Amino acid sequence: MGSSFFLYLAAATACQGVFALGYWLLLAQLSTFAWNRAYLLSALVLSAVLPLVALPAAWSQLLWPAALPTATLPTWHLGAALAPATTAAAPAGIPWLSVALAVYWLGVGYRAWGTLRHLGWLYSLSRWHPRTRLGQGWLVQLPEPSRPAFSFGRFVFLSPAHAQLSDAEYALLVQHEQVHGAQYHSLDLLLAEALGWFFWFNGLVFYFQRQLRLVHEYLADAAVTRPAGRRTAYGHLLLKLAAGPLPTSLVHPFSTKQVTQRIHMLTFPPSSPMKKLRFLLVVPVAALAWVGAAVLRPAPSVAASLPSTQPVAEAQGRIGTITWRGNKFLTTAQLNEALGLKAGDTYSKEVLGTTLFYRPDNSDVTSRYMDNGYLFFQVTPSATTRPDGTTDIVLTINEGPVAHINTVTVFVRAKESKKGLAPDAPQPEKLSQLIALNPGELFSRAKLLQAQRNLAASGLVDPTKVDINPKPDPATNKVNIDFAVTEK
Repeated sequence: MGSSFFLYLAAATACQGVFALGYWLLLAQLSTFAWNRAYLLSALVLSAVLPLVALPAAWSQLLWPAALPTATLPTWHLGAALAPATTAAAPAGIPWLSVALAVYWLGVGYRAWGTLRHLGWLYSLSRWHPRTRLGQGWLVQLPEPSRPAFSFGRFVFLSPAHAQLSDAEYALLVQHEQVHGAQYHSLDLLLAEALGWFFWFNGLVFYFQRQLRLVHEYLADAAVTRPAGRRTAYGHLLLKLAAGPLPTSLVHPFSTKQVTQRIHMLTFPPSSPMKKLRFLLVVPVAALAWVGAAVLRPAPSVAASLPSTQPVAEAQGRIGTITWRGNKFLTTAQLNEALGLKAGDTYSKEVLGTTLFYRPDNSDVTSRYMDNGYLFFQVTPSATTRPDGTTDIVLTINEGPVAHINTVTVFVRAKESKKGLAPDAPQPEKLSQLIALNPGELFSRAKLLQAQRNLAASGLVDPTKVDINPKPDPATNKVNIDFAVTEK
């Protein structure tokens, strides 16, 4: 889990936004309540599933026409010996990704705890207050007169104030709450509530939950007022029992702040067949949500086969995620800066190898370590191609201990055409003065290469034949450095 998980959350949120906008623009004002309920529930489920499903290849070609084939990244190893132990390193920076994950899961836990607390409260109400059988459910009598009428599952909760209603009004009230139980409306709210745990940060799931609850009320209102002559009396009852805030988001109160909308829907004519054709637009809305989720993820590559004689192309798709493991001396942010790559960039094993192992300006990842004494440093890259064609890269680091210079020696070789050194051949002592390396100091690859350049530019030796031969000793964490030069 990491950046790819947050990409999933962003993609799912995009889907929710598209479905919510589609509902608000096209369907919210229709009186097709059962269809609206199905749309809202499907939107919640599809928003969670679509980001996990790869687009068809033809769609990918339209979205990312420049995408190229993918290839598996091989594993490289440095020539330095591995050390069995790792010494204490500089303190790492703040792991922001870990902090973000911790905050996210704290939010999930808080929302889940709130839901369980409300369920426990409903359970205690149903267990510790008088109740009587009501068809296939239960009627629970609450002691507080100020409690609004509400239901959860097969339980209908009423207060002493509702006993003051006329017999006809009381029957309408009870019948309304029973419809919620018979049509399993509480299961819809529980689904939305559970998804709300994981998307507590965006508010869109709570929009779907509010719309579901309103559609549930429309369905119950329509079922109760189906017999002729009930609408007027039922509308008066809604106004009479107009209530305040919800006891909990899991229940269905008889009368809510949407009383005006509910009364309007009681008198609203059934939607015409032409208006019902709007539901055909659900297909393009779902497709738009799917594409929107794909856009928020790294671009996939288009599958293609290469001739067997053709080398692996430099661009092999796009990078999905980049994960570092084992780093202590440098933070993940510092490593990503040195790497110079990010999710969505073109994936090329050649470019990755350059940024990991050697750039002329010593800005590569290996130089960041070796210039600070980590001679035994190793990084092993591996890659996994996902179904959508993107490549996840895992970079495993073995820092090893820091190494110090033990000895620095210069050897002067004769020209190949001669059997011995010329009398005027440069003396090793003089050449040693050009090498800014001293026993006891930390190993630095940058200083080593600078010493090689100094010798080549000195005019004393053949500039094309200046060799370096480091001899590390993992047992002592020291290195002997030999320079072998050839006389001019």
